[in-house]
Amino acid sequence: MKKVLLAVGLLVSSHAMFAQINKGQWLVGGNVAFDSRKIGDYKETTFEINPNAGYFFINNFAGGLRLGYTSDKVKGDGDATTSFSAAPFLRYYFLPAAQKVNVFADGSYGFAKVGSSDKKSGNYYAIMAGPAVFLSPNTALEFALYYKSLGGDAFKNAAGDRDNHFGVNIGFQIHLGGGKK
Repeated sequence: MKKVLLAVGLLVSSHAMFAQINKGQWLVGGNVAFDSRKIGDYKETTFEINPNAGYFFINNFAGGLRLGYTSDKVKGDGDATTSFSAAPFLRYYFLPAAQKVNVFADGSYGFAKVGSSDKKSGNYYAIMAGPAVFLSPNTALEFALYYKSLGGDAFKNAAGDRDNHFGVNIGFQIHLGGGKK
C-alpha cells in the first residue's frame, strides 16, 4: 500500500512540475529594480516597481504587459522625479519546464509619463536576463541583470543622447492555469 501511495504521489507531483511554463498558462507577478550611478560629484539613484501579467502562447514563451512606477533622485536636487510607464514584453525560458531553476530572457518596449506639473513623455527599451528559482511548481523567485535605454523629451540630455542604465532586479512570478504538456 505504501508503494502505491508513493507512486501516486510521485505521479501527481511530476504532473505539477510540468505546469510551470507551458502553453495556456498565465504569468502574474512583478519585480523591483534598483540602480545607482556616480560621475564625479553627480550621483543618481533610481528605484522601480513593475507589476506584470502575461500569457504563454507556446511552451516556454510568454508575452504580456508590464506597468511601472519609477522614482529617480539626484543628489542635491530636491525632490525625486516620478514616472509611470506601460510596456508590452516578451519572455523566454531556456530550460525544460521540469527544472527547479530555469534561465529566462525578457525584452520590452514602453512609454512613460514623467513629472507631476510639466508632464514630459518618453520611451524606452529594456532587456533583462537571469535565473528563475521555482519555490513551488507555480511560484518563482527571479534575479536578473538589466539594461534600459530611455529617450524622448523626458530623458534626453542637452546633447540629445539617450539615458542608459544597468542594474539588478528581483522579481516574483505566479504561474496560473494548468497549461498543456
